[in-house]
Amino acid sequence: MIKVNTTLSIAAVSLVGSALSLSVMGAMALVPLTVTVIAFGAILTAISVVIGHLMVRGAVISAGHNTIPEQTANESIAASQPDFTVTDPLTRTPNRRGITIGIMDAMALGERYGNPLSVAKLDLDHLGSINEQYGNEVGDRILAGVAAMATDALRMPDKIGRYADDEFLLVMPETDIDDAYKIVSRVHHLIANYTFDVEGGSASITSSVGVTEYKQGDDLESLLSRVQKGVDASRSAGRNRVTRV
Repeated sequence: MIKVNTTLSIAAVSLVGSALSLSVMGAMALVPLTVTVIAFGAILTAISVVIGHLMVRGAVISAGHNTIPEQTANESIAASQPDFTVTDPLTRTPNRRGITIGIMDAMALGERYGNPLSVAKLDLDHLGSINEQYGNEVGDRILAGVAAMATDALRMPDKIGRYADDEFLLVMPETDIDDAYKIVSRVHHLIANYTFDVEGGSASITSSVGVTEYKQGDDLESLLSRVQKGVDASRSAGRNRVTRV
């Protein structure tokens, strides 16, 4: 509904303002205007302002909005903008989008020049149980610690990114499956043997890992599907191991 108080206020201000303006204009022109002329002109101006006000509000209401707060409009604009972030705020590594871009770039180079490329997926074992026992804050610290250890263990061209809640992807350009297996096994060993301090004690975590080498003609789906088979094989074999596929 249109707010009557607001409309009346606008009419009153317009009426007074118009009367003063007409009086000033008459004085400047040295032709004093009569009270009737001033009143009549002020009333016409006020009516015009009120009609314009009502038309604007009517258009807003017909669009399904009684009012459009500035904050809501800004939030709507922000929500409509695509999210181009490529960094995971917790681990400070590339997020799913970022590491996927890294894989695709490496695949393009491998396809073009025939250079070896290996990819690994590291899945943390029973992180959910740690969250339940110690709280999500401890789980977050473990995720950040794993990312830091893996980053330090990898070589300069290699990349690691958080692909899902408890999964990391490792991209190793210029690396065949044999060397990739050695690198990933070192990362796996570091994680399994690290102890995280928690309230009242300590906690540790292991990982199930799959590693594979890019093959000519692979697309992203086939490459990630194959490395996932390695993760599944490590889980089926009892977890806490690396499987090459």
